[in-house]
This record gives sequence, C-alpha cells and structure tokens, in this order.
Amino acid sequence: MSLKHRFEYGILRSIIFFINLLPVPVIIWFSGLLGKLAWLVFPFRLDVAYKNLSNVFPQKDHSQKLSILRRTYLQFAKTFGLIFILHRKKLLELVKNTEITGLEKVEAALKEGKGVILTTYHGCWFEAYFAWFNLSGLPTSLIYQKQSNILSDAYFVRQRNKYGNSLEHVNSWSGMKEFQDALDRNRLLIISLDQSYSHRGTEVQFFNTPLKCAKGSAVLHLRTGAPVLTSVYYMKDDKLHIDFDTVDLPAYDEINDENIQEITQKSICKYESHIREYPEQWFSLFHRLWSKKGYSKVSRSLKEAFFS
Repeated sequence: MSLKHRFEYGILRSIIFFINLLPVPVIIWFSGLLGKLAWLVFPFRLDVAYKNLSNVFPQKDHSQKLSILRRTYLQFAKTFGLIFILHRKKLLELVKNTEITGLEKVEAALKEGKGVILTTYHGCWFEAYFAWFNLSGLPTSLIYQKQSNILSDAYFVRQRNKYGNSLEHVNSWSGMKEFQDALDRNRLLIISLDQSYSHRGTEVQFFNTPLKCAKGSAVLHLRTGAPVLTSVYYMKDDKLHIDFDTVDLPAYDEINDENIQEITQKSICKYESHIREYPEQWFSLFHRLWSKKGYSKVSRSLKEAFFS
C-alpha cells in the first residue's frame, strides 16, 4: 500500500471525524457555504456541466442554465456533507421513511425467480439509496467501481454495511459470470446506465444525443430472461423518494447488437423525464458523457455568478 493512499485516507478520516463533531443543522449550513464558495471561486468542471445541461435543456438560455448550475453546486455540497452522517438518528430516519413507488413491481419481478436487472442513474443521494436497500432486506447486489485507494474503498463498503447485510458489493471488473451468478441467486442487480463506454458500449440516443452506453443490462437480459426495471432516487419536500418501474420488452430470440441496442435504449430513455425534473440532483452532470474533450470555457458576469 502506497504512502499516498495512506495520506489520502488519513485526510478523509480527519474530515469525517470533524464533520461528526458538529450538529446536523451546522453541517447543512457549512456544506451550503462550501457550495456557494465553490460556485463563486472554483466551479469544478463547470464547462462539462454546462455542455451536458445544454443537451438536457437545449431550449434554455445562458442565464437559465447558470441558475440551474448554481443550485446544483449547492445541492452537491450539501449532499457531500450528509453522506458521512447517514448513521445519525435524523438522517437514518430520513432513509427509513423513504417514500417508495413501484415496490410491488420489484416484488412481482423477484417472484419470477430469475433475479432482477435493476438499472439506475447516478444521483447525488446515492449513499442514501444504497442504505435503503440494506434496511429493506431485499437481496441486492451492487455493481460498483472499486476505488484505487483500497483503504477508502473498504471504508465506504463498511459504511453501507452499517445499515444491514442485504446489499453485497460486486466489483465492476468481476465480469459477466459473477453478475449472472447474482441473478441466478434471485437477487436485484443494480446497474448504472448513465455512463460513457466509448470503446465497448452500444450507441443509444440520450437526450437526442448519441451516447455509448454499457451493454451489460441488455446482455444479461438476453442470456437469462431476467426482467429489467428502472429506479430513481431524489429529495422532494425534504423527503427521500425511490421510484421503481418496469421496462416493457418484447421476447427476443437471439443475442445480437440490434437487440442489445434496443433494450438499452428502452431502459435509458425512461430517465430523461426525471433528470429534466430534478437536474440539480443528477450527479453525472459533471461526467464527460458525450465527449472526452472539446469543452468551451463558460463565461459568467459578476451578476450571473452572484444572482443567477
């Protein structure tokens, strides 16, 4: 283990220790302050977020986009501060009292005995989403990207397991055999769709723009017949929500590129309306989804920076 990883982990644990000394209202206030400072002084990946937002809302003008982005920076900073205190009573109650829509669809899909391919997107409340699955008791396997820092990676896995043992972690590099094994054990298999796989993905239209999306969910469906569902998670009126829905698919008789593309397209398009409704809670807004380079600097007047 490198000295760099030990140093990074030490900083992470120091931040977590400091945050947990503070009352929840102070953490929310302080996180909001950091979000405002980030927006004004160092708006991380503003060029990327602006370009992505332009794909989501091509009809909005410059000022309207900046207004959404300002709310996004504040939202993300606040969420970051709360991630480390989900075990606190107030936050744990928030997760326990999550308003669920479509749970009966998940339960019906599990009764088929083939497992469930549960697609999702990258929202900023992802840790609360994972915590809910542990609390729910639903047999769930999460495909996640293991962090290069094994100390930090192990910490976040332990944190999620504080809320129960229903959620197991499957390394994204484990391969299709292990993913299929989770389905064979009749588990929910969580797969995020809103990522770019430029060299090994299938091309779909996402907000009317070509995106190379992961093939995994489609290939697993074609191999196993496991039903495909969608899931979104978000805050509304100070309450956590998780919505499940089915992806209606015809019967397929072979695994080919055309069928893979169709299944993936039918799945990912269901996230567009939700992202348009809650753009400030979409974590992938800061990911280089549609292009790895070629982003233009975003200009802001002082008025737009302070009052957008």
